[in-house]
Amino acid sequence: MDSWSLRTFRNDLSIFIQLIEDNNVTGDFSGFTTLLDHLEDKNLVEYNLENLSFYINGRISGTRPENLNFCQVLLDNMLMVKNELSENVDPLYCYSMDINISVYKNKSSSNKAYTSSWHLDRHFNTENVKYTHPTYHFQYGGKKLELIDENMSVLSCPRIPHPPMDIFLGFHFIISNYFNNKQFSFVNALLTDSDYQQIIKRAQKRLWTPYFKAFDSTNTHEDFTINKIFPLYLS
Repeated sequence: MDSWSLRTFRNDLSIFIQLIEDNNVTGDFSGFTTLLDHLEDKNLVEYNLENLSFYINGRISGTRPENLNFCQVLLDNMLMVKNELSENVDPLYCYSMDINISVYKNKSSSNKAYTSSWHLDRHFNTENVKYTHPTYHFQYGGKKLELIDENMSVLSCPRIPHPPMDIFLGFHFIISNYFNNKQFSFVNALLTDSDYQQIIKRAQKRLWTPYFKAFDSTNTHEDFTINKIFPLYLS
């Protein structure tokens, strides 16, 4: 499958790094450069990227408590592609993504962090489960959750269906959801950049196009079926 060409992936990553630098995206993205070097010794797309850091200086709308004005988002993504690829099976044999969020009163105040996290998980056995379990799903949680008072509870459910994301789609997800595009000019600058768009579209073709074909009545995919990716749907 040409869409998983390691050469194309590395070339996209090289361009992506330059786009981030040229547009002054706030964060620490040195992990991308390390990953680019790491992929030189690989034959397939496989990596375990940790602690890619995004810095958001300013209050995110809806944040509680209201006096939190600096946010750090850490992205972890492990993705490993199978040796033998087929258009009718999931190309990944190992996958996880974590978005860990720490919010502070201001940029210089790091004594008290209010934390939360999201986990994008892959659960291949979707039949022998106690609760609905889409193959790929977002799950809210984390080892440490703040702002829980006596009238609140946190559950491991629901598991929200969502297609898998690689480093490009994960980056795209974070700048689209956590950065105010009226405050941070690099958001729209990237979203309208032709190179950025093509990189994201190639990532979508690798991971999202086969996933969303599950909703097509002519779909022949063995793993991305509507019952597996969206088990709430009764066919």
